[in-house]
Amino acid sequence: MGKFGEVLGWAAAVCYFISVANFPVKRIFKAWISKLPKDHAFRRIFQLFMKLIVKYHRYFGMGAGVFAVLHLCWQIFNVRVSYSGILTAILMSAAAILGFFIAYRKKGSLTRVHRPVAIAILAVILFHLITKL
Repeated sequence: MGKFGEVLGWAAAVCYFISVANFPVKRIFKAWISKLPKDHAFRRIFQLFMKLIVKYHRYFGMGAGVFAVLHLCWQIFNVRVSYSGILTAILMSAAAILGFFIAYRKKGSLTRVHRPVAIAILAVILFHLITKL
């Protein structure tokens, strides 16, 4: 039973990391890849990779929030309560909800909250994996 909960947790983490890759991938492109010639093979491959990350960022973010809540519910009802897990699920859900509103409602103002929450999630995920408290 605990293995299914782990799968849900890792699905949330994978979705989160793919979603968060949006920011560094854009920065890497702007800083280094854009300086390569337009017909350079690595630039074309990186642009394809970047296009996929940017296009599906919102869906992976929503997936991270959904998998985090599913993982939390599964762990509470079948295994045990983890306070760092509860905090992680709350932050992931908040980031997903903020991202939803940014994507479909208001653009600029919520981004200033969405990004720091996404960064805080990384610290909480690491804390959760290390301590499992």
